[in-house]
Amino acid sequence: MERQMRGHAGDGDELASIIIVLYNSSRYIEPCIESIMRQDYPHEIIAVDNNSRDDSCQILKEKYPHVRLIKNQENAGYGAGNNEGVKYASGKYIVILNPDTIVEERWLRELIEPLRNEDKLITTPKILTYDGELINTCGAINHFSGLTFTRGLGCPIDMPFCKTRVSGFSGCSFAIRRDLYLSLGGFDQRFFMYNDDADLSWRANLNGFKILYIPQSTVKHDYTLKMSPKKLYHLEKGRYTILRKYLSTECLLLLGPSLLITEILTFGFASRHGMAYLYNKMLAMLHGLTDEIT
Repeated sequence: MERQMRGHAGDGDELASIIIVLYNSSRYIEPCIESIMRQDYPHEIIAVDNNSRDDSCQILKEKYPHVRLIKNQENAGYGAGNNEGVKYASGKYIVILNPDTIVEERWLRELIEPLRNEDKLITTPKILTYDGELINTCGAINHFSGLTFTRGLGCPIDMPFCKTRVSGFSGCSFAIRRDLYLSLGGFDQRFFMYNDDADLSWRANLNGFKILYIPQSTVKHDYTLKMSPKKLYHLEKGRYTILRKYLSTECLLLLGPSLLITEILTFGFASRHGMAYLYNKMLAMLHGLTDEIT
């Protein structure tokens, strides 16, 4: 792994380390970094490139030499990339951010301020669509079936979702103290993509953490609700993994009727969309129910 070492500004005792995992993200880098540079809270930016084939790294080297760049020789997934970035973080706080985002003024400060006064806390912002016209998510809803729902998806941006505790956060953007991130073990790297944030949310809740939605902190995210066969595979495999990791056999039996309904619904969705979806649903079940869980 080749590393480009970059500097940072601010007091390490209050510094925020912003981790951005890249994969062929060249068209998003400039607006994302430029928006971060307008933040009024001391921070460093650590970009982890998961073996991009475009000019993502070249753009960073030429235009943003203050960004610390870590170049991976393979793409081990989103969670693994973030865990790698945290290893090089100097700040007290870890802030995870997708590259396909633009952060608004005070995004960072509003996320960090609550962390300074409360232990075992994770903060998550208001996430809008990239054009800023609709809500993408205001925190997540983690269901006992293992399904995760985006809270407020498609609602008008002035919908009054107040500052409140939520059951989950979006991996697009959230903040946590570095020592607490490490105490939780970071992202489970068995989740290559999708549901990695749901898994970490489950783990945080079971370890007595509070997840707080901060509406004053705003991010615009280039997100469209689409379901490909590959995405269905990762979502369903992750769901089975979460259920096996966190629910006891007794609990699974008690929830059996509800989980059966979930299976009927997810199989029905896959069947309606064609053989590629049904194949990936069945493959996800096979891998999710048989892969080793530690």
